[in-house]
Amino acid sequence: MAYKKKHANHEFELDLAPLLSVMVKLVPVLLLSSAFVQVMVIETDLPQAVKEAIQQQQENPTANIQLAIDSKSGFQVIIQKGQNQTVEKVPLKDGAWDLKGLHLALQKVKSKNPEVFRIEFSPSADVPYRDIVLMMDEARQSKDKKIKFPITDKKENRQVLTDFMFPDVVFTNVMDG
Repeated sequence: MAYKKKHANHEFELDLAPLLSVMVKLVPVLLLSSAFVQVMVIETDLPQAVKEAIQQQQENPTANIQLAIDSKSGFQVIIQKGQNQTVEKVPLKDGAWDLKGLHLALQKVKSKNPEVFRIEFSPSADVPYRDIVLMMDEARQSKDKKIKFPITDKKENRQVLTDFMFPDVVFTNVMDG
């Protein structure tokens, strides 16, 4: 018995309507979700000598100062100079932030490192934003007008005193969580 082979035509049309429907719904969701991650820079007015010192420090860092913030244990000011690392601890006071103790610790660190104007904040995920702003205020300037920190003004080649401690705040864990 001889079999006859039939050649069937296997061409068909691909329906792209469901795929396009998914894309039409997915694109707005992706566009809206991208607006939730924002990295901002807040420009502030600083004396020219401080601006120059900040720029010089960015080019040639001499020390790295980090503020670790934990809602259970308080603050740790970590000073890294080359291979040497020192830690200043400021515990919570009656279960609340000891902002005055933090300010005093930062003044002490600044007096030992007058050329450093940058501090890196590393808050834990449960620290509220409003508290972080309060801590930034404590780190920015000395509240005691009698306490000044020396910096060298390169343009005038003289030493200038300023009450700014750490006006250049950077967040080290901004993309976590």
